[in-house]
Amino acid sequence: MPSERRNYRRIPMGATVAFQELSFSTDPEPTTSVYGDISAGGLLLASAKLIPLGTLLKLELRVPGWGKHQGRFGPAQDQDLRPLVAVGQVVRVENLEEGDYELGVKFLNVYPDDQEALRKFVEASAPADE
Repeated sequence: MPSERRNYRRIPMGATVAFQELSFSTDPEPTTSVYGDISAGGLLLASAKLIPLGTLLKLELRVPGWGKHQGRFGPAQDQDLRPLVAVGQVVRVENLEEGDYELGVKFLNVYPDDQEALRKFVEASAPADE
C-alpha cells in the first residue's frame, strides 16, 4: 500500500507562474515558468536554476478556470485574469537534467478567500476516481 503524505488533492495544470526569491540580495525581477500541478497546499514548478530547500518565494499564479469559485461579483472569466498571489517555501528539489529543476513549493501564506477558491477549484476539477 503506497504511503501518501499529501493533505490536498492535486490536479495537473501546465499554467504560468511568476516567482522570485524573498531575499535582500537577489534580483527584483521575477522568473516566469510553468507549474505542472497544483493543490490548495502548494504546487510543482519548473525552474531553470537551482533554488535551495527552505527558500521563500513570492508567487503569482495564473489559474485558468478558478474564477467561478472566487465568490466575487462580475463574470468568472474576468476573475480568471486575477493571479493568485502567495508566499511559498521550497520543500523539494529534483534535478531533472543539467540546468532543469523541479521544485515542490508549499504555500505558507495565501489570502484565505483565494485559498478557499483554489481548494474548491481543485476539488471540482479533480478526476472522480481519486
